[in-house]
Amino acid sequence: MTRWSAPFALLTAAALASGCSSPSPPGAPPTADARERPAFRTVSLPDLSGMAQPVQQQLRDQFDAVLRAQSNSAMPADDRAAAFGEMGGLLIAAESYAAAEPFLLDALALAPTDVRWNYYLAHLYRLQGDAQKAATFFERALQAKPNDVAALVWLGNVYLDEGRALDARPLFSQALTLDPRAVAARVGLGRVSLAVHDYPAAISELEGGLALDRSATGIHYLLATAYRGAGDIAKADAHLRQAGSVQAGPPDPLLQSVYQQLKSPVLYGTRGDRALVRGEFGQAVSLFRSGLDLDPENLALRQKLATALYLNGDVNGSVKQLQEILRRSPQFASAHYSLGVVLLASGQPDLAIERFQSAVRSDPTYLQARLQLANTLRLRGRFALARDQYAAVIKQDPRVAEAQFGEAASLVDLRRYEEARERLIEGMRLHPERPEFISALVRLYAAAPDPRVRDGRRALALAEVLVKNSDTPRTREAMAMALAETGQYEAAARWQRDAIAAAARAGQTELSRRMGDDLTAYERGQPSRIPWREEPMWES
Repeated sequence: MTRWSAPFALLTAAALASGCSSPSPPGAPPTADARERPAFRTVSLPDLSGMAQPVQQQLRDQFDAVLRAQSNSAMPADDRAAAFGEMGGLLIAAESYAAAEPFLLDALALAPTDVRWNYYLAHLYRLQGDAQKAATFFERALQAKPNDVAALVWLGNVYLDEGRALDARPLFSQALTLDPRAVAARVGLGRVSLAVHDYPAAISELEGGLALDRSATGIHYLLATAYRGAGDIAKADAHLRQAGSVQAGPPDPLLQSVYQQLKSPVLYGTRGDRALVRGEFGQAVSLFRSGLDLDPENLALRQKLATALYLNGDVNGSVKQLQEILRRSPQFASAHYSLGVVLLASGQPDLAIERFQSAVRSDPTYLQARLQLANTLRLRGRFALARDQYAAVIKQDPRVAEAQFGEAASLVDLRRYEEARERLIEGMRLHPERPEFISALVRLYAAAPDPRVRDGRRALALAEVLVKNSDTPRTREAMAMALAETGQYEAAARWQRDAIAAAARAGQTELSRRMGDDLTAYERGQPSRIPWREEPMWES
Protein backbone atom coordinates (compact mmCIF):
# COMPACT_ATOMS: atom_id res chain seq x y z
CA MET A 1 0.00 0.00 0.00
CA THR A 2 1.38 3.40 -0.95
CA ARG A 3 2.09 5.77 1.89
CA TRP A 4 1.46 9.44 1.14
CA SER A 5 3.77 11.60 3.22
CA ALA A 6 3.43 14.99 1.50
CA PRO A 7 2.89 17.99 3.78
CA PHE A 8 -0.69 18.50 4.83
CA ALA A 9 -2.49 21.40 3.11
CA LEU A 10 -4.65 22.99 5.75
CA LEU A 11 -8.16 23.64 4.50
CA THR A 12 -9.73 25.08 7.62
CA ALA A 13 -13.49 24.92 7.49
CA ALA A 14 -15.07 28.26 6.62
CA ALA A 15 -18.03 27.51 8.84
CA LEU A 16 -15.98 27.59 12.09
CA ALA A 17 -17.41 30.15 14.47
CA SER A 18 -14.89 32.73 15.62
CA GLY A 19 -15.98 32.36 19.23
CA CYS A 20 -15.59 28.55 19.57
CA SER A 21 -14.06 27.28 22.76
CA SER A 22 -10.84 25.26 22.80
CA PRO A 23 -11.18 21.63 21.67
CA SER A 24 -11.56 19.02 24.38
CA PRO A 25 -8.67 16.60 25.01
CA PRO A 26 -8.64 13.33 23.04
CA GLY A 27 -11.26 10.93 24.29
CA ALA A 28 -12.72 13.28 26.91
CA PRO A 29 -16.51 12.85 27.30
CA PRO A 30 -18.37 15.90 26.01
CA THR A 31 -20.41 18.09 28.31
CA ALA A 32 -24.08 18.72 27.64
CA ASP A 33 -23.20 22.21 26.43
CA ALA A 34 -20.58 20.79 24.09
CA ARG A 35 -23.18 18.41 22.61
CA GLU A 36 -25.39 21.38 21.84
CA ARG A 37 -22.60 23.63 20.49
CA PRO A 38 -19.66 21.35 19.64
CA ALA A 39 -16.23 22.95 19.45
CA PHE A 40 -15.00 21.40 16.23
CA ARG A 41 -11.31 20.85 15.76
CA THR A 42 -9.38 22.30 12.88
CA VAL A 43 -9.69 19.64 10.20
CA SER A 44 -7.89 19.42 6.89
CA LEU A 45 -7.22 17.26 3.89
CA PRO A 46 -3.76 15.90 3.16
CA ASP A 47 -1.97 16.74 -0.06
CA LEU A 48 -3.98 14.73 -2.59
CA SER A 49 -1.63 15.08 -5.55
CA GLY A 50 -0.06 11.63 -5.12
CA MET A 51 -3.38 9.80 -4.97
CA ALA A 52 -5.43 8.26 -7.76
CA GLN A 53 -8.05 10.60 -9.21
CA PRO A 54 -11.04 8.60 -7.90
CA VAL A 55 -9.56 8.73 -4.39
CA GLN A 56 -8.99 12.48 -4.63
CA GLN A 57 -12.60 13.02 -5.68
CA GLN A 58 -13.96 10.73 -2.98
CA LEU A 59 -12.02 12.55 -0.26
CA ARG A 60 -13.10 15.96 -1.54
CA ASP A 61 -16.75 14.87 -1.65
CA GLN A 62 -16.60 13.53 1.91
CA PHE A 63 -14.83 16.66 3.11
CA ASP A 64 -17.69 18.72 1.64
CA ALA A 65 -20.06 16.54 3.70
CA VAL A 66 -18.03 17.38 6.81
CA LEU A 67 -18.27 21.11 6.08
CA ARG A 68 -22.03 20.80 5.71
CA ALA A 69 -22.24 18.92 9.01
CA GLN A 70 -20.19 21.61 10.75
CA SER A 71 -22.43 24.41 9.50
CA ASN A 72 -25.80 22.66 10.00
CA SER A 73 -26.55 22.74 13.71
CA ALA A 74 -30.01 21.29 13.03
CA MET A 75 -28.54 18.03 11.72
CA PRO A 76 -28.86 15.16 14.27
CA ALA A 77 -25.64 14.57 16.20
CA ASP A 78 -25.33 10.96 15.01
CA ASP A 79 -25.54 12.08 11.37
CA ARG A 80 -22.96 14.77 11.94
CA ALA A 81 -20.72 12.23 13.68
CA ALA A 82 -21.06 9.86 10.73
CA ALA A 83 -19.84 12.58 8.33
CA PHE A 84 -16.73 13.16 10.46
CA GLY A 85 -16.15 9.47 11.22
CA GLU A 86 -16.45 8.35 7.61
CA MET A 87 -13.95 11.04 6.63
CA GLY A 88 -11.55 9.79 9.29
CA GLY A 89 -12.02 6.21 8.11
CA LEU A 90 -11.27 7.13 4.50
CA LEU A 91 -8.09 8.88 5.61
CA ILE A 92 -7.03 5.81 7.60
CA ALA A 93 -7.53 3.72 4.47
CA ALA A 94 -5.43 6.25 2.54
CA GLU A 95 -2.79 6.05 5.32
CA SER A 96 -3.09 9.76 6.04
CA TYR A 97 -3.15 9.17 9.77
CA ALA A 98 -2.37 12.64 11.11
CA ALA A 99 -5.18 14.13 9.05
CA ALA A 100 -7.61 11.42 10.20
CA GLU A 101 -7.28 12.06 13.95
CA PRO A 102 -9.28 15.31 14.33
CA PHE A 103 -12.16 13.96 12.25
CA LEU A 104 -12.45 10.88 14.43
CA LEU A 105 -12.15 12.84 17.66
CA ASP A 106 -14.98 15.12 16.52
CA ALA A 107 -17.06 12.06 15.59
CA LEU A 108 -16.47 10.67 19.10
CA ALA A 109 -17.42 13.96 20.71
CA LEU A 110 -20.66 14.04 18.74
CA ALA A 111 -21.60 10.37 19.30
CA PRO A 112 -19.65 8.96 22.27
CA THR A 113 -21.77 5.79 22.45
CA ASP A 114 -21.03 4.76 18.85
CA VAL A 115 -18.37 2.05 19.23
CA ARG A 116 -16.96 2.74 15.76
CA TRP A 117 -15.23 5.96 16.71
CA ASN A 118 -13.37 4.51 19.71
CA TYR A 119 -12.46 1.49 17.60
CA TYR A 120 -11.19 3.49 14.64
CA LEU A 121 -9.18 5.75 16.92
CA ALA A 122 -7.64 2.67 18.53
CA HIS A 123 -6.53 1.43 15.12
CA LEU A 124 -5.33 4.88 14.15
CA TYR A 125 -3.02 5.06 17.15
CA ARG A 126 -1.93 1.43 16.63
CA LEU A 127 -0.97 2.24 13.07
CA GLN A 128 0.95 5.28 14.27
CA GLY A 129 2.86 3.15 16.79
CA ASP A 130 1.31 4.75 19.87
CA ALA A 131 0.58 1.61 21.90
CA GLN A 132 -0.55 3.45 25.01
CA LYS A 133 -3.27 5.44 23.24
CA ALA A 134 -4.26 2.43 21.16
CA ALA A 135 -4.74 0.38 24.32
CA THR A 136 -6.91 3.10 25.87
CA PHE A 137 -9.30 3.22 22.93
CA PHE A 138 -9.44 -0.56 22.43
CA GLU A 139 -10.34 -0.85 26.13
CA ARG A 140 -13.17 1.65 25.61
CA ALA A 141 -14.39 -0.25 22.54
CA LEU A 142 -14.45 -3.48 24.59
CA GLN A 143 -16.45 -1.80 27.33
CA ALA A 144 -19.17 -1.29 24.73
CA LYS A 145 -18.72 -4.73 23.05
CA PRO A 146 -17.02 -7.10 25.55
CA ASN A 147 -17.18 -10.11 23.20
CA ASP A 148 -15.70 -8.50 20.11
CA VAL A 149 -13.08 -11.05 19.01
CA ALA A 150 -11.17 -8.58 16.84
CA ALA A 151 -10.91 -5.98 19.60
CA LEU A 152 -9.79 -8.64 22.09
CA VAL A 153 -7.00 -9.78 19.77
CA TRP A 154 -5.89 -6.27 18.85
CA LEU A 155 -5.78 -5.20 22.48
CA GLY A 156 -3.79 -8.33 23.32
CA ASN A 157 -1.31 -7.46 20.58
CA VAL A 158 -1.02 -3.91 21.84
CA TYR A 159 -0.39 -5.17 25.37
CA LEU A 160 2.37 -7.41 23.99
CA ASP A 161 3.89 -4.38 22.28
CA GLU A 162 3.87 -2.64 25.65
CA GLY A 163 5.58 -5.63 27.31
CA ARG A 164 2.41 -6.66 29.16
CA ALA A 165 2.38 -10.32 28.17
CA LEU A 166 0.49 -11.54 31.23
CA ASP A 167 -2.25 -8.95 30.68
CA ALA A 168 -2.52 -10.06 27.05
CA ARG A 169 -3.00 -13.78 27.78
CA PRO A 170 -6.62 -13.68 29.09
CA LEU A 171 -7.66 -11.55 26.12
CA PHE A 172 -6.38 -14.12 23.62
CA SER A 173 -7.90 -16.94 25.66
CA GLN A 174 -11.29 -15.20 25.69
CA ALA A 175 -11.08 -14.63 21.93
CA LEU A 176 -10.37 -18.34 21.37
CA THR A 177 -13.30 -19.31 23.58
CA LEU A 178 -15.54 -17.14 21.42
CA ASP A 179 -13.97 -18.32 18.15
CA PRO A 180 -11.82 -21.48 18.36
CA ARG A 181 -10.62 -20.93 14.77
CA ALA A 182 -9.30 -17.41 15.44
CA VAL A 183 -5.74 -17.96 14.19
CA ALA A 184 -4.57 -14.54 15.37
CA ALA A 185 -5.65 -15.33 18.93
CA ARG A 186 -3.72 -18.62 18.90
CA VAL A 187 -0.69 -16.82 17.52
CA GLY A 188 -1.12 -14.25 20.27
CA LEU A 189 -0.95 -16.99 22.90
CA GLY A 190 2.17 -18.28 21.18
CA ARG A 191 3.73 -14.82 21.43
CA VAL A 192 2.81 -14.65 25.11
CA SER A 193 4.57 -17.99 25.68
CA LEU A 194 7.61 -16.74 23.77
CA ALA A 195 7.70 -13.62 25.93
CA VAL A 196 7.87 -15.73 29.12
CA HIS A 197 10.31 -18.23 27.51
CA ASP A 198 7.84 -21.14 27.62
CA TYR A 199 9.03 -22.55 24.30
CA PRO A 200 7.08 -25.86 24.30
CA ALA A 201 3.82 -23.97 24.87
CA ALA A 202 4.76 -21.44 22.19
CA ILE A 203 5.46 -24.24 19.69
CA SER A 204 2.13 -25.90 20.46
CA GLU A 205 0.11 -22.71 19.97
CA LEU A 206 1.99 -21.54 16.88
CA GLU A 207 1.89 -24.93 15.17
CA GLY A 208 -1.84 -24.98 15.89
CA GLY A 209 -2.25 -21.57 14.30
CA LEU A 210 -0.23 -22.57 11.25
CA ALA A 211 -2.34 -25.71 10.82
CA LEU A 212 -5.43 -23.50 10.66
CA ASP A 213 -3.95 -21.07 8.13
CA ARG A 214 -0.97 -22.20 6.05
CA SER A 215 -1.01 -18.91 4.15
CA ALA A 216 0.02 -16.98 7.30
CA THR A 217 3.72 -17.31 6.53
CA GLY A 218 4.70 -14.81 9.21
CA ILE A 219 4.04 -17.54 11.81
CA HIS A 220 7.16 -19.32 10.57
CA TYR A 221 9.35 -16.52 12.00
CA LEU A 222 7.81 -17.03 15.44
CA LEU A 223 8.15 -20.80 15.17
CA ALA A 224 11.80 -20.42 14.20
CA THR A 225 12.34 -18.41 17.39
CA ALA A 226 10.43 -20.93 19.49
CA TYR A 227 12.29 -23.97 18.13
CA ARG A 228 15.61 -22.18 18.50
CA GLY A 229 14.75 -21.42 22.12
CA ALA A 230 13.84 -25.08 22.63
CA GLY A 231 17.21 -26.14 21.19
CA ASP A 232 15.88 -27.66 17.95
CA ILE A 233 18.08 -25.80 15.47
CA ALA A 234 17.13 -27.96 12.48
CA LYS A 235 13.42 -27.17 12.82
CA ALA A 236 14.21 -23.52 13.54
CA ASP A 237 16.14 -23.25 10.27
CA ALA A 238 13.41 -25.10 8.37
CA HIS A 239 10.77 -22.62 9.53
CA LEU A 240 13.03 -19.67 8.84
CA ARG A 241 13.35 -20.79 5.22
CA GLN A 242 9.56 -20.82 4.90
CA ALA A 243 8.98 -17.49 6.61
CA GLY A 244 7.14 -14.79 4.72
CA SER A 245 5.32 -11.51 5.23
CA VAL A 246 1.69 -12.66 5.50
CA GLN A 247 0.46 -12.10 9.04
CA ALA A 248 -2.51 -13.72 10.75
CA GLY A 249 -5.03 -11.00 11.55
CA PRO A 250 -8.35 -11.49 13.32
CA PRO A 251 -11.61 -11.40 11.34
CA ASP A 252 -12.34 -7.68 11.54
CA PRO A 253 -15.43 -6.60 9.56
CA LEU A 254 -15.48 -3.16 11.15
CA LEU A 255 -11.93 -2.32 10.11
CA GLN A 256 -12.39 -4.03 6.74
CA SER A 257 -15.38 -1.79 6.01
CA VAL A 258 -13.07 1.22 6.34
CA TYR A 259 -10.77 -0.02 3.61
CA GLN A 260 -13.62 -1.20 1.41
CA GLN A 261 -15.11 2.28 1.33
CA LEU A 262 -12.07 3.87 -0.28
CA LYS A 263 -12.20 3.61 -4.08
CA SER A 264 -8.47 3.15 -4.48
CA PRO A 265 -6.73 1.03 -7.13
CA VAL A 266 -3.92 0.51 -4.65
CA LEU A 267 -6.25 -0.90 -2.02
CA TYR A 268 -8.02 -3.12 -4.53
CA GLY A 269 -4.59 -4.38 -5.54
CA THR A 270 -3.61 -5.07 -1.94
CA ARG A 271 -6.84 -6.90 -1.22
CA GLY A 272 -6.44 -8.86 -4.43
CA ASP A 273 -2.92 -9.86 -3.39
CA ARG A 274 -4.27 -11.18 -0.11
CA ALA A 275 -6.97 -13.13 -1.92
CA LEU A 276 -4.28 -14.72 -4.11
CA VAL A 277 -2.30 -15.78 -1.06
CA ARG A 278 -5.43 -17.36 0.42
CA GLY A 279 -6.08 -19.22 -2.85
CA GLU A 280 -9.30 -17.27 -3.49
CA PHE A 281 -8.54 -16.74 -7.18
CA GLY A 282 -12.05 -15.78 -8.27
CA GLN A 283 -12.21 -13.12 -5.56
CA ALA A 284 -8.79 -11.84 -6.62
CA VAL A 285 -10.01 -11.50 -10.22
CA SER A 286 -12.98 -9.44 -9.05
CA LEU A 287 -10.82 -7.17 -6.88
CA PHE A 288 -8.21 -6.55 -9.57
CA ARG A 289 -10.96 -5.77 -12.10
CA SER A 290 -12.45 -3.25 -9.69
CA GLY A 291 -9.06 -1.60 -9.37
CA LEU A 292 -8.64 -1.45 -13.13
CA ASP A 293 -12.07 0.11 -13.51
CA LEU A 294 -10.73 3.01 -11.47
CA ASP A 295 -7.30 3.12 -13.12
CA PRO A 296 -7.23 1.41 -16.55
CA GLU A 297 -3.66 2.61 -17.16
CA ASN A 298 -2.29 0.75 -14.14
CA LEU A 299 -0.23 -1.91 -15.91
CA ALA A 300 1.04 -3.54 -12.71
CA LEU A 301 -2.56 -4.08 -11.61
CA ARG A 302 -3.43 -5.47 -15.04
CA GLN A 303 -0.61 -7.98 -14.71
CA LYS A 304 -1.95 -9.07 -11.34
CA LEU A 305 -5.32 -9.58 -13.00
CA ALA A 306 -3.63 -11.73 -15.66
CA THR A 307 -2.05 -13.85 -12.92
CA ALA A 308 -5.35 -14.28 -11.09
CA LEU A 309 -7.16 -15.21 -14.31
CA TYR A 310 -4.56 -17.86 -15.08
CA LEU A 311 -4.75 -19.33 -11.58
CA ASN A 312 -8.54 -19.30 -11.84
CA GLY A 313 -8.33 -21.41 -15.01
CA ASP A 314 -8.96 -18.67 -17.59
CA VAL A 315 -5.80 -19.04 -19.69
CA ASN A 316 -7.17 -17.13 -22.69
CA GLY A 317 -8.27 -14.26 -20.48
CA SER A 318 -4.81 -14.16 -18.90
CA VAL A 319 -3.08 -14.06 -22.29
CA LYS A 320 -5.36 -11.25 -23.49
CA GLN A 321 -4.51 -9.11 -20.45
CA LEU A 322 -0.78 -9.69 -20.91
CA GLN A 323 -1.01 -8.87 -24.60
CA GLU A 324 -2.88 -5.69 -23.74
CA ILE A 325 -0.08 -4.68 -21.38
CA LEU A 326 2.49 -5.22 -24.12
CA ARG A 327 0.38 -3.29 -26.60
CA ARG A 328 0.41 -0.34 -24.23
CA SER A 329 4.04 -0.82 -23.13
CA PRO A 330 6.14 -3.10 -25.39
CA GLN A 331 9.10 -2.97 -22.98
CA PHE A 332 7.13 -4.12 -19.93
CA ALA A 333 9.56 -6.86 -18.89
CA SER A 334 7.43 -8.65 -16.30
CA ALA A 335 4.53 -8.98 -18.77
CA HIS A 336 6.87 -10.67 -21.26
CA TYR A 337 7.99 -12.97 -18.47
CA SER A 338 4.46 -13.83 -17.33
CA LEU A 339 3.38 -14.51 -20.90
CA GLY A 340 6.38 -16.80 -21.26
CA VAL A 341 5.35 -18.74 -18.16
CA VAL A 342 1.81 -19.16 -19.52
CA LEU A 343 3.12 -20.31 -22.92
CA LEU A 344 5.51 -22.76 -21.29
CA ALA A 345 2.73 -24.26 -19.17
CA SER A 346 0.61 -24.51 -22.32
CA GLY A 347 3.21 -26.66 -24.06
CA GLN A 348 4.74 -23.95 -26.26
CA PRO A 349 8.36 -23.79 -25.05
CA ASP A 350 9.83 -22.15 -28.16
CA LEU A 351 7.36 -19.26 -27.99
CA ALA A 352 8.05 -19.07 -24.26
CA ILE A 353 11.78 -18.72 -24.96
CA GLU A 354 11.06 -15.73 -27.20
CA ARG A 355 9.13 -14.03 -24.41
CA PHE A 356 11.81 -14.73 -21.80
CA GLN A 357 14.39 -13.29 -24.20
CA SER A 358 12.24 -10.17 -24.63
CA ALA A 359 11.98 -9.81 -20.86
CA VAL A 360 15.76 -10.01 -20.49
CA ARG A 361 16.33 -7.53 -23.32
CA SER A 362 13.90 -5.10 -21.69
CA ASP A 363 15.50 -5.54 -18.26
CA PRO A 364 18.94 -7.22 -18.21
CA THR A 365 18.82 -7.30 -14.38
CA TYR A 366 15.61 -9.39 -14.33
CA LEU A 367 17.15 -12.50 -12.77
CA GLN A 368 13.99 -14.61 -12.62
CA ALA A 369 13.35 -14.10 -16.34
CA ARG A 370 16.95 -14.93 -17.19
CA LEU A 371 16.86 -18.03 -15.00
CA GLN A 372 13.64 -19.24 -16.61
CA LEU A 373 15.15 -18.56 -20.03
CA ALA A 374 18.15 -20.72 -19.11
CA ASN A 375 15.95 -23.53 -17.79
CA THR A 376 13.79 -23.58 -20.91
CA LEU A 377 16.79 -23.48 -23.25
CA ARG A 378 18.28 -26.47 -21.40
CA LEU A 379 15.04 -28.42 -21.62
CA ARG A 380 15.01 -27.74 -25.38
CA GLY A 381 18.55 -29.12 -25.72
CA ARG A 382 20.21 -25.76 -26.37
CA PHE A 383 22.83 -26.42 -23.73
CA ALA A 384 25.53 -23.88 -24.66
CA LEU A 385 23.04 -20.99 -24.69
CA ALA A 386 21.54 -22.23 -21.43
CA ARG A 387 24.95 -22.37 -19.78
CA ASP A 388 25.65 -18.78 -20.85
CA GLN A 389 22.41 -17.58 -19.26
CA TYR A 390 23.08 -19.47 -16.02
CA ALA A 391 26.56 -17.92 -15.89
CA ALA A 392 25.00 -14.46 -16.36
CA VAL A 393 22.65 -15.07 -13.43
CA ILE A 394 25.52 -16.22 -11.22
CA LYS A 395 27.58 -13.17 -12.18
CA GLN A 396 24.76 -10.91 -11.00
CA ASP A 397 24.00 -12.91 -7.87
CA PRO A 398 26.30 -15.81 -6.88
CA ARG A 399 23.79 -16.91 -4.22
CA VAL A 400 21.21 -18.25 -6.71
CA ALA A 401 21.49 -21.98 -6.06
CA GLU A 402 19.20 -22.96 -8.95
CA ALA A 403 21.51 -21.20 -11.41
CA GLN A 404 24.55 -23.01 -10.00
CA PHE A 405 22.75 -26.32 -10.40
CA GLY A 406 21.54 -25.50 -13.91
CA GLU A 407 25.02 -24.49 -15.04
CA ALA A 408 26.45 -27.79 -13.76
CA ALA A 409 23.72 -29.78 -15.51
CA SER A 410 24.40 -27.88 -18.74
CA LEU A 411 28.12 -28.67 -18.46
CA VAL A 412 27.28 -32.38 -18.15
CA ASP A 413 25.13 -32.11 -21.28
CA LEU A 414 28.08 -30.40 -23.02
CA ARG A 415 30.31 -33.30 -21.87
CA ARG A 416 32.46 -30.98 -19.80
CA TYR A 417 32.34 -33.45 -16.92
CA GLU A 418 35.24 -32.24 -14.81
CA GLU A 419 33.92 -28.68 -14.77
CA ALA A 420 30.46 -29.98 -13.93
CA ARG A 421 31.85 -32.02 -11.03
CA GLU A 422 33.57 -28.96 -9.54
CA ARG A 423 30.38 -26.89 -9.86
CA LEU A 424 28.36 -29.58 -8.10
CA ILE A 425 30.88 -29.97 -5.29
CA GLU A 426 30.84 -26.21 -4.74
CA GLY A 427 27.03 -26.14 -4.88
CA MET A 428 26.79 -28.94 -2.31
CA ARG A 429 29.19 -27.06 -0.04
CA LEU A 430 27.25 -23.78 -0.31
CA HIS A 431 23.77 -25.33 -0.20
CA PRO A 432 23.93 -28.55 1.85
CA GLU A 433 20.16 -28.48 2.32
CA ARG A 434 19.51 -28.90 -1.42
CA PRO A 435 19.37 -32.59 -2.47
CA GLU A 436 19.65 -31.72 -6.18
CA PHE A 437 23.41 -31.20 -5.90
CA ILE A 438 23.93 -34.52 -4.10
CA SER A 439 21.75 -36.42 -6.56
CA ALA A 440 23.53 -35.01 -9.62
CA LEU A 441 26.95 -35.63 -8.07
CA VAL A 442 26.07 -39.28 -7.30
CA ARG A 443 25.10 -39.80 -10.92
CA LEU A 444 28.21 -38.07 -12.20
CA TYR A 445 30.55 -40.06 -9.94
CA ALA A 446 28.75 -43.28 -10.86
CA ALA A 447 28.00 -42.92 -14.57
CA ALA A 448 30.09 -40.16 -16.18
CA PRO A 449 31.51 -41.36 -19.52
CA ASP A 450 34.84 -39.74 -18.51
CA PRO A 451 36.79 -42.21 -16.28
CA ARG A 452 38.69 -39.30 -14.71
CA VAL A 453 35.44 -38.15 -13.11
CA ARG A 454 33.98 -41.46 -11.98
CA ASP A 455 34.47 -42.46 -8.33
CA GLY A 456 32.28 -45.36 -7.22
CA ARG A 457 33.24 -45.12 -3.56
CA ARG A 458 32.21 -41.48 -3.31
CA ALA A 459 29.09 -42.15 -5.37
CA LEU A 460 27.99 -44.86 -2.95
CA ALA A 461 28.67 -42.78 0.16
CA LEU A 462 26.61 -39.87 -1.21
CA ALA A 463 23.84 -42.20 -2.44
CA GLU A 464 23.40 -43.58 1.07
CA VAL A 465 22.88 -40.05 2.38
CA LEU A 466 20.51 -39.26 -0.48
CA VAL A 467 18.26 -42.28 0.05
CA LYS A 468 18.25 -41.79 3.81
CA ASN A 469 16.96 -38.24 3.42
CA SER A 470 14.52 -38.93 0.57
CA ASP A 471 13.45 -42.40 -0.59
CA THR A 472 11.99 -41.85 -4.09
CA PRO A 473 12.20 -43.68 -7.43
CA ARG A 474 14.95 -41.32 -8.59
CA THR A 475 17.05 -41.62 -5.42
CA ARG A 476 16.77 -45.43 -5.62
CA GLU A 477 17.89 -45.22 -9.24
CA ALA A 478 20.92 -43.17 -8.14
CA MET A 479 21.76 -45.80 -5.52
CA ALA A 480 21.60 -48.51 -8.19
CA MET A 481 24.03 -46.53 -10.36
CA ALA A 482 26.48 -46.20 -7.46
CA LEU A 483 26.28 -49.91 -6.60
CA ALA A 484 26.89 -50.87 -10.21
CA GLU A 485 29.95 -48.62 -10.42
CA THR A 486 31.41 -50.46 -7.40
CA GLY A 487 30.74 -53.83 -9.07
CA GLN A 488 27.74 -54.80 -6.92
CA TYR A 489 25.52 -55.66 -9.86
CA GLU A 490 23.02 -57.92 -8.09
CA ALA A 491 22.34 -55.25 -5.49
CA ALA A 492 22.20 -52.64 -8.25
CA ALA A 493 19.60 -54.67 -10.15
CA ARG A 494 17.54 -55.12 -6.99
CA TRP A 495 17.55 -51.37 -6.28
CA GLN A 496 16.70 -50.64 -9.90
CA ARG A 497 13.72 -53.02 -9.81
CA ASP A 498 12.52 -51.31 -6.63
CA ALA A 499 12.88 -47.93 -8.35
CA ILE A 500 10.91 -49.10 -11.39
CA ALA A 501 8.13 -50.52 -9.19
CA ALA A 502 7.97 -47.32 -7.11
CA ALA A 503 7.75 -45.18 -10.26
CA ALA A 504 4.96 -47.38 -11.62
CA ARG A 505 3.02 -47.10 -8.34
CA ALA A 506 3.39 -43.33 -8.51
CA GLY A 507 1.97 -43.27 -12.03
CA GLN A 508 5.33 -42.24 -13.53
CA THR A 509 4.99 -44.61 -16.47
CA GLU A 510 7.54 -42.94 -18.74
CA LEU A 511 10.15 -42.80 -15.99
CA SER A 512 9.53 -46.45 -15.17
CA ARG A 513 10.02 -47.39 -18.83
CA ARG A 514 13.28 -45.45 -19.17
CA MET A 515 14.73 -47.18 -16.11
CA GLY A 516 14.48 -50.51 -17.87
CA ASP A 517 17.61 -49.94 -20.00
CA ASP A 518 19.88 -49.60 -16.96
CA LEU A 519 18.26 -52.62 -15.32
CA THR A 520 19.18 -54.70 -18.37
CA ALA A 521 22.78 -53.46 -18.10
CA TYR A 522 23.04 -54.37 -14.41
CA GLU A 523 21.61 -57.82 -15.02
CA ARG A 524 24.38 -58.29 -17.60
CA GLY A 525 27.05 -57.13 -15.16
CA GLN A 526 27.52 -53.75 -16.82
CA PRO A 527 27.53 -50.27 -15.20
CA SER A 528 25.55 -47.27 -16.44
CA ARG A 529 27.31 -44.63 -18.50
CA ILE A 530 24.43 -42.19 -18.79
CA PRO A 531 24.13 -39.89 -15.71
CA TRP A 532 20.53 -39.05 -16.58
CA ARG A 533 18.11 -39.87 -19.38
CA GLU A 534 15.99 -36.75 -18.83
CA GLU A 535 17.10 -33.29 -17.78
CA PRO A 536 17.31 -33.06 -13.97
CA MET A 537 14.89 -30.55 -12.49
CA TRP A 538 15.21 -28.11 -9.64
CA GLU A 539 12.47 -28.71 -7.12
CA SER A 540 10.81 -25.40 -6.25
